[in-house]
Amino acid sequence: MGKKRPAWQTRLTDFVKGPDEAAHERRLTPEAVRDRKFATTRLTQGYAVQEVDAFLDQVTNELARLIRERDEARAAARRPPCEDPSP
Repeated sequence: MGKKRPAWQTRLTDFVKGPDEAAHERRLTPEAVRDRKFATTRLTQGYAVQEVDAFLDQVTNELARLIRERDEARAAARRPPCEDPSP
C-alpha cells in the first residue's frame, strides 16, 4: 500500500481537478475491488486470506450487478415511450 497523502494535498488536488473529476477518481469499481491487494504479516494475527478473497469476490459481483442495473435503467429512461396501438 502506498504512502497516505496529507489531507491538504488531497483537498488541493480535488480543487484543481474540480468536483466531478475528483469524485470519479475515488469511485469504487468492481475492478478496483478485484485488484485490491492486502499486505500479509507474520508477526501478528491477521485475516484469513481465503475469507478476505471470498468477501472481495462477493463485493465485486454485487458492484457489477448494481452498475449493470443502473446502466439498464438509464438506457430505459432514454428510450421514447412505446405507444400502445390498441385504442
